[in-house]
Amino acid sequence: MQTIKKKGDAASRQSEQEIVTLAHKISALLTKYRQTAIIVLSVAAAIAVIWGGYSILRLQKDQKASPLLATAYEYYKPSTGAPTDYGKALELFREVGSKYSGTTSGVIALYYAANCLADLGKTDEAIKEYQEFIKRHGGEKFLLGLVQQRLGYAYLKTGKPEEARKSLEQAEKLLGPGVATVELARQYEIAGNQAEAEKKYKTIQEKLAGTSWGMDAMGKVQKIAPSPASAAGAQPK
Repeated sequence: MQTIKKKGDAASRQSEQEIVTLAHKISALLTKYRQTAIIVLSVAAAIAVIWGGYSILRLQKDQKASPLLATAYEYYKPSTGAPTDYGKALELFREVGSKYSGTTSGVIALYYAANCLADLGKTDEAIKEYQEFIKRHGGEKFLLGLVQQRLGYAYLKTGKPEEARKSLEQAEKLLGPGVATVELARQYEIAGNQAEAEKKYKTIQEKLAGTSWGMDAMGKVQKIAPSPASAAGAQPK
């Protein structure tokens, strides 16, 4: 009896043969590159272990740095009411920054070291330290905001109002409305830029409502912005 071959059976066998062939190809490919894959996975695992070890090491260094940082800060802002010693604080902050670089304590110490220079009247040196901090630690958002704020004041002290405003604007972006906003409003007012001054005072009035800054800003906005009556009178008839 003649066997009738169905098209479906032939197609099925063809598909199975293609799958088997593909499986052989994949197997051969995996065999060929198995050694490379093992090496890659081994390297990845080693990196993970090293990174974990580095994190632990950094934590240990931070724990060692913290007491020295606290001692330095005690000279910078004594809690006992003793006189401030910016010179000794600067020495210790620099020691922390050098000995424990790469740690959180080390980064904080660099910021306060620059502050010490500013407080000692060494403004130009402080500006260089702040600028160096910005270059090296751009990822430290909060500290970077504080650095830009202090840099703005340092620029004002050296008679560079334009650079000061740029730094203060950066500080406001990073920290939100606060001290930098208040100083910006004042500086724009001094520069005669009433429009920008009004914007900043309005921000202070809205975002810092309930504070002394907010109350002062309310008066400033009323003083700068023309009243509806005077504005109408100023219009051409």
